[in-house]
Amino acid sequence: MRNRRSRSAFVAVAVTAVVAVTGGMLVGGTANAAEPSQFTVVGGAIRTATGTPVPASGTHASLWGNTSYATTSIAGSGRVVIGAIGDNCEGWPTVRVTVDGVNVGQTTIVSATNYGSYPVGTAVGAGQHAVQIQFINDFRSDACDRNVHIASARMETTGATDTKFSFAVLPDTQQEVLNSSDTRFLNRTNWLVQNRSALDLRFVASSGDVVNWDTPDHSQYVIARNAMRPIENAAIPYSLAIGNHDTQATGVGGSARDPAHTRELVRDTTVFNQYFTAGQYRAVRGQFEAGKVDNSYSTFEAGGAQWLVLTLELWPRVAAVNWAKNVVAANPRHNVIVVTHDYIDGSGNIEQSASYGATSPQYLFDNLVKQYANIRFVFSGHVGIAANRVDTGVNGNKIYSFLQTFHSNTTNPVRLVEIDTAANSLRTWIYGPYNNQSFTEYDRSFTGIGVVR
Repeated sequence: MRNRRSRSAFVAVAVTAVVAVTGGMLVGGTANAAEPSQFTVVGGAIRTATGTPVPASGTHASLWGNTSYATTSIAGSGRVVIGAIGDNCEGWPTVRVTVDGVNVGQTTIVSATNYGSYPVGTAVGAGQHAVQIQFINDFRSDACDRNVHIASARMETTGATDTKFSFAVLPDTQQEVLNSSDTRFLNRTNWLVQNRSALDLRFVASSGDVVNWDTPDHSQYVIARNAMRPIENAAIPYSLAIGNHDTQATGVGGSARDPAHTRELVRDTTVFNQYFTAGQYRAVRGQFEAGKVDNSYSTFEAGGAQWLVLTLELWPRVAAVNWAKNVVAANPRHNVIVVTHDYIDGSGNIEQSASYGATSPQYLFDNLVKQYANIRFVFSGHVGIAANRVDTGVNGNKIYSFLQTFHSNTTNPVRLVEIDTAANSLRTWIYGPYNNQSFTEYDRSFTGIGVVR
């Protein structure tokens, strides 16, 4: 039997030193009125709470082995909802919940600081219920130790949450902005607004190359800006990734503007940021650089879950990737959708070259995408027509990546993604409203996508 560091002296007893809580905030001093722990622990201990919000008892139940579990009795009906934090050691801890001796499901704890709310299983009827929460994926190395700390367990009555919604991803629209008589871009956004209710459309993203090249009168930006106004007027949040054609690296005709300075010019997005701002995007919560939308994130709620759209610059700088890592780590209860211009190719392979940027798509996958349990999707354009792939992150989560580029000269494709949080599924298809064209060869459906709640 292996020895756990500093654990042998702990037994399952109530902690006597607690802290006072007012409105969920620590106020210091000794809490004479603190509630006793609601848990009895086997193979663990009751310890002082270290996460937030601080539970009324000021304690949590620490579990550190696959035979460790906490039990409690809860009155009411609905789903069991637990509050917990975990110690990440080459992955986050997972717990299994049983109610009245019946296994109702399991959940992975993905924060070390925020107890959060983790609903498990389906609703149970009214009554007094015996609940057991067991740690099931213990792991330890010389460098770290995976544990879980349960702060609370309660019943939550399930309401009539609409669990199905959609978001849209625009492909490279650079062929649609070459002259003002081309109405395809505007036709697409008008169609999205007109079908907003039928789609339950919650967000619109773009995988970049919004324009083809800049001109002295910025005419292509004017067309693109006007085309996005229906989305803005309908108050639908959106964000546009910046492609190489949206920077000063690309000149007239689509060739290099100044071949000797392409690497510098690919970061010159001054004109793009004049025509598209965080305020217009509506739901931006943070930016890597003030006044620039090149690297930003937006949030929305849908299907009873929280979502975060992380829009990253093309072949991003290491500092931008590090910023993105901090954003994802700080929002563990959000399902993250990454959008960047170049990621997978037309065969569904992750691109290996950084081209004239800073880092490659493979670098982005290795250092960001696969590292976080709550990253669910990656969308990109730049090359090929359309493709997809599924990867497994280091935490065991599935990551669904989709390409939609098209460079169409005849219609206006848009990728639609429908999420059903109750069924834990996604369905995606591509449609061109300009000529009522369906691209059924790119229809895809997946179940068990692992929505974080």
